[in-house]
Amino acid sequence: MAGMSAASTSLDHIPAFTVPSGNDQNNGFPIFLNKKLFMVFIVSDALSLFSSTTSVLMFLGILTSRYEDEDFLESLPRKMIIGLSALFFSIAAMMTAFFAALILMLHE
Repeated sequence: MAGMSAASTSLDHIPAFTVPSGNDQNNGFPIFLNKKLFMVFIVSDALSLFSSTTSVLMFLGILTSRYEDEDFLESLPRKMIIGLSALFFSIAAMMTAFFAALILMLHE
């Protein structure tokens, strides 16, 4: 699971620097800045990045912690649920960002 989270996190960094259709050469802003689908893309990409980072930190917290017997009843399942939920939310947000960018690029 930690490997999946790390891969998701590394993939979520890419669209922050390379936006769909590039930037305007005169002012440096993205070309599709005023389109609603571009805002959907930016927000879903930011949510995906945040949630995948959360899942990586949860799984690293699980791997590096020393647990006693009673921690396996409360702390470990709670961290696993948070990590898996953040991972699944990250994948859903990443798919939303992908489809928003795809529709934005192919619509015109």
